[in-house]
Amino acid sequence: MHNNPINNSVLILIPEKTDGDSINDFPDFNAKMIVKYFEDSHKFYFQDSLIQNGIKNTEDKIEYIVKENEISIIFFMPDGSDYGLSIEFFRRLKNQTGAKNVLWVFDDEMIFDTLSKYYCQAFDAVVTCDYYATYSYRKLGVPSLYYFSSYSKSDFHPVEVNRDIDVSFVGDCTKSDRAEYINFLRERGIKVEVFGKGSGNGFVNKEGLSEIFSRTKINLNFTKVHSPSVYAWFLEDNPIINLVRQNKGRPMEVAMTNSFCLSEYSPSLAVTFEIGTDMDVFYDKMDLLEKVQFYLMNEDIRVQMANSAYQKAVNVYEAGIFIPRLLESLCDVLANREYLPGRSEIFKNSIFKKNHINKLTSTMFRQLLKLRFGSAYETFTHLFQYGFGIFVISFLKGTRRGLVRVYLGIKEKYIKKCSAFLPVNK
Repeated sequence: MHNNPINNSVLILIPEKTDGDSINDFPDFNAKMIVKYFEDSHKFYFQDSLIQNGIKNTEDKIEYIVKENEISIIFFMPDGSDYGLSIEFFRRLKNQTGAKNVLWVFDDEMIFDTLSKYYCQAFDAVVTCDYYATYSYRKLGVPSLYYFSSYSKSDFHPVEVNRDIDVSFVGDCTKSDRAEYINFLRERGIKVEVFGKGSGNGFVNKEGLSEIFSRTKINLNFTKVHSPSVYAWFLEDNPIINLVRQNKGRPMEVAMTNSFCLSEYSPSLAVTFEIGTDMDVFYDKMDLLEKVQFYLMNEDIRVQMANSAYQKAVNVYEAGIFIPRLLESLCDVLANREYLPGRSEIFKNSIFKKNHINKLTSTMFRQLLKLRFGSAYETFTHLFQYGFGIFVISFLKGTRRGLVRVYLGIKEKYIKKCSAFLPVNK
C-alpha cells in the first residue's frame, strides 16, 4: 500500500468525536484502520468544527489541511443527518486541490435515497455497506466498492466461558419491532437475555460483547431499519424505508467469536455468508420461534455452522485482512478511472433540500447553546438558499426536533440522577 504514489497523504472526515465508553463508534474504528495503511494520514471531526467554528471557517480549515499536506485522497464518512458540508463544497475542493473524493457510507440502505446519491455527484468513488447500492452508484457514473463491515480480532474473539444463555440480543431495543419479537419468544417459554438501550441490562461497551456472544447459544440479529423518529428524522419523507432490510455488522461480530447467529432476513447477507451453512435467517415471528427451538435442540448443527462462519470471518473479513485489500482496490479504481462526461449542475430533490435546511436549523441552535453567536448567524444566512417555502417548513421541523431532543436529554439525565439514589439489589 505504501508504495502506491497516489495514496501518500489522506484526510478522513468524521462527524464528531465520541465517547467509546458510551457508544460503539464504528466510523472512528474504520478511520483508525485506514490511517494504518497510508504514509501520512489526518483525521478531522467536521461536525464538531461546524458547531464551534461555523461553516466557512470549517471549509477553510479543511481546504488548508488538504493544500498544506498535499492530500491526495479525502474520505468523507457521513451519517444520515450530515448535510452540514455542502455538495458544492466537495466539488470545489476537488477542482481546486486535485484531491480525489471518496464517499464512505455505512448506512446506505437507509440514506442512499435521501443523502448519498446526491453527494456522490461530487465524488470520484464510493465505498458502501449496501451491496445493491453499488449498482445504483454505477448507474450514476460513480465507481463503487462493497464493504461488509469488518472488525478486529483484538476486539471480537472467542471467550472460554460456558454457553449458559439460550438466546440473547444486543442492540437498541427501542428500534422498529425488536421488543415485539423478543416478547413473542418470551411468552412462548424461550429464555431471552437482552442488552443495550431499552433493556434491563443497559448498554454494553465493546469489551463486553465477545463474552456475551460466547456465552450465547443463539445470538439474534434484526435487520429492519430505524423508523423515522426524532433521531432518524431524515427518513421522515421517505416512508417506504419501513420495508427495507439492512445489513448489520452484528453477524460478523458474532462470527468472529465462533458463535452462532440467527438473523432476520436481509437479501445481501447471502453475499457474505452462506445461509444454512454459516448462519440462518428468519422471516417472521413464527419462523423465528421454530428456528430457535430447532437450534436449541441441535447443538451439533449450531456449533458446526458457527465454526464455518468463524473461519470465514477471521480468514477473509477480519479488518487487518479485508480493509487493506479494499483500500488497494480503491486506489486502483482512483488511479485508472475513466471519467464520463460530467455536468456542472448539481441535482437535488425537495427531500434533500428540506433535510439540508432542517439540519442547518438544528446546527444553528446547537451553536447558540454553546454561545457561538457569530457561527449561528452565519448558519442562519444559509437557511434561505432554497427559497422561503422550504425555509419555513424545514425551520419549523428543525426547531421542533431540537426542542424534543433537549427534552429527551434532560429526561435521560434526570432518570440517571434518580437511579443513583435507588438501592442496589445484591
